[in-house]
Amino acid sequence: MMKNKYWQIEEFDEFDDQLETQKKKVNRQSKRKWREIEAYKDRRREQRELAYFDNFVIL
Repeated sequence: MMKNKYWQIEEFDEFDDQLETQKKKVNRQSKRKWREIEAYKDRRREQRELAYFDNFVIL
């Protein structure tokens, strides 16, 4: 009986580890996605600024 009890505890520990690993993975993916979005916004902002300054002619 004791052996089964400890086996169940180990299974729950392993399950918790898997959940924690999955949460970390999702968190990393989310951060990566936001970094990609911010990089895209920065590129668009730079393109708009360059286009704006290209319209000026230095006399």
